[in-house]
Amino acid sequence: MKVSLTSWFGPRGGRRWWLLIGDIALIITSYAAAMVAHALIKYYPDLTQQLTDGYIKSFLYTLPLLVILRVAFFGHFGLYRSGWRYAGLRDSLRIVQATTLSSIVFIVCVVLTASTLRIGYSPSIFIADWLLVTVIIIITRFSMRIKKELISWKREGKKNILIVGAGSAGVLLLREIVNNPTLNYFPRGFIDDDAEKQGMIIQGIPVIGNRQDLPTLIHTLFVEEVLIAIPSASGKAIREIIETCNTMGVKFKTLPSVTDIVDGKVTVSDLRDVDIMDILRRDPIHLDTARIKSSLTGKIILVTGGGGSIGSELCRQIANYKPKELIIVELSEFNLYQIDKELKHKFPELKIFSYIADIKNEARLKYIFEQHKPDYVFHAAAYKHVPIMEQNPVEAVLNNIKGTMHVAQAADKFGCGEFVMVSTDKAVKPSSIMGATKRVAEMYVQSFNTISNTNFISVRFGNVLDSSGSVLPLFKEQIIRGGPVTVTHPEITRFFMLIPEASQLVLEAATFGKGGEIFILDMGEPVKIIDLARNLIRLMGKQPGQDISIMFTGLRPGEKLHEELVYDGSEQPTKMEKIMVTRSEPRNWDDIHEKVCDIIAVASVNNVQRTYECLQELVPEYKITKN
Repeated sequence: MKVSLTSWFGPRGGRRWWLLIGDIALIITSYAAAMVAHALIKYYPDLTQQLTDGYIKSFLYTLPLLVILRVAFFGHFGLYRSGWRYAGLRDSLRIVQATTLSSIVFIVCVVLTASTLRIGYSPSIFIADWLLVTVIIIITRFSMRIKKELISWKREGKKNILIVGAGSAGVLLLREIVNNPTLNYFPRGFIDDDAEKQGMIIQGIPVIGNRQDLPTLIHTLFVEEVLIAIPSASGKAIREIIETCNTMGVKFKTLPSVTDIVDGKVTVSDLRDVDIMDILRRDPIHLDTARIKSSLTGKIILVTGGGGSIGSELCRQIANYKPKELIIVELSEFNLYQIDKELKHKFPELKIFSYIADIKNEARLKYIFEQHKPDYVFHAAAYKHVPIMEQNPVEAVLNNIKGTMHVAQAADKFGCGEFVMVSTDKAVKPSSIMGATKRVAEMYVQSFNTISNTNFISVRFGNVLDSSGSVLPLFKEQIIRGGPVTVTHPEITRFFMLIPEASQLVLEAATFGKGGEIFILDMGEPVKIIDLARNLIRLMGKQPGQDISIMFTGLRPGEKLHEELVYDGSEQPTKMEKIMVTRSEPRNWDDIHEKVCDIIAVASVNNVQRTYECLQELVPEYKITKN
């Protein structure tokens, strides 16, 4: 048997020597007690002579071997890696294995050497010693745990919790829990993967293990809830933690990601239920906030589609940089009311102007631009739902192409400095009318940049989670109804990005662009929709395939199996993290403008067939799909 002190004691070996010394004392005591008991039973009342002549000699000759064997087997079975306070059923089984095997080897050695050493032995002594040492070691391992649990049971009304993450967020969270006696939490310890933090005591609370120890600690400490205090954790780490919690049947909450904690402060009120965005969370981005602040502070900024998923988040983040004015243009009255009310509550000092307007209405846009003369325009207004646009192709053309043309022309006419169009991965080799119209919009603003004093750029990215029309709200609704959850194809994948991250990158690209670029956001690896559905089912407390079934419905009209973000490999990295750029040659302005006017004209009279023909002239790679 290979003996390794590192494998025995783990990274905190120095703190476990007292456990080894205690075990040696118990081994000696147990063996001595078995000897005395055997002598009392067999030789009483003539005991003194027998102990002197036989038992003491046998005890002294065999004791060193027994101690060495016991300690070696205890170390081999990991008894010095499990603290007394966290002993569980597995520790008991390891103790039985260690004492049994060490006893067997000890008996064999004694039997083989008894005649040589001229000592006697009795099987009943070995059996008694084995039983006694097993019981004593188990009791000592469990005694500290029992004491701790009795103490915790006396804390009526308090919920045993573990805090995952002993970093700054975890420490701030603990501080608020400790300083607020009205909170219903009793912290049992920290979990952290940093080996250097193991064994640390933070405000009286120990770091007691890493994520691999979580199942054992939940069981042995009677943990009722796990608080995930790692704002920078990856989606994979969050997923592993909640899978463990689900398996163990305990509740869990998390802090928002670092992109959501703007001021760096952490409070208990920040804790919330884990959702699918946490599971798909990616590495935190590092924004050039100084550049963004210097560009947006004190400026007049207009956002079209400001009540939508991306547009409203752009408004929230822009408001943080204290612009001079924020103009919100939105067609939906309810969406406009919601974002207007939210921003005026959070930013009472900010001048906010909210306009109900259709971007297809040139006169209405002219009035808004003339009133405010914005320095920046973020154009997020668009029709984006692929199957719906397949059924309404002329509306896709009029809104996504004509609307973009009107907003771009107004920006140019009234001296806007920067125009940023929010685009989509569906514009790359489009298979849908929505993707094709967005590709035309990209080409139009890129070409317009060549003749205008306004800097026109586009920012292209994939799906954003929980946006209106995305699969996430649909899946949630289906799960609440009891299923089935509908997925179009078992192999379908999509690029996903969280709304705050997408909006932040759009802002950074806007302050970096010089005009004419198409920026492409790094969306990471594509996600299988079937995996997204399964994870969401589990998060909502159900089991996929058992409680909620998943049904495949087939690809919808205009829908791809896999989306793409780049066209021809001409994309290049930029100095900005997670942002690439393509500087493809823009189309001739006169040519693109004429063809855009032609397609708008035929769409305006609902000539569907000619609309498709004009669209394919503009985007030759667009192929009409019939699913």
